Amino acid sequence: MLGVLAVLLAAALPQVSAVWPRVLADQAARQLAADLELARVRAIHRNSRVRAALELASAQYRIEVESEGRFDPEGAPRRLPAGIGFDAAGSTRVVGGRISITFLPRGHTADNATIAVAAPNGQRRRVIVSAAGRVRTE
Repeated sequence: MLGVLAVLLAAALPQVSAVWPRVLADQAARQLAADLELARVRAIHRNSRVRAALELASAQYRIEVESEGRFDPEGAPRRLPAGIGFDAAGSTRVVGGRISITFLPRGHTADNATIAVAAPNGQRRRVIVSAAGRVRTE
């Protein structure tokens, strides 16, 4: 019985390892989308601008809240899972290795953007922010 189980696990392991990068890219995209949606809700709730600043090279991003004319970080920077990074070629609004999305007090944004996250094996997911402030993943 134990031998049969070992054979089944040995056969399944390559399939699982091939799927894992896609799972991580999907998880990263969903977490980023949730954080962007939360930034939008904060902008509406606080009646102020809230910005998401994404640093492509370091695979991290932070949420910043406008206070007295400047943006202050809210909490620690968030990192994408290990092995997952931002894909500048698949993203829009990339300026100087950064993407900045500012949500206005009514929840919309003038910074509609597509943000691509990618695994080393090429698996890619996109987070799309519309001008109306809607956030979705593809």
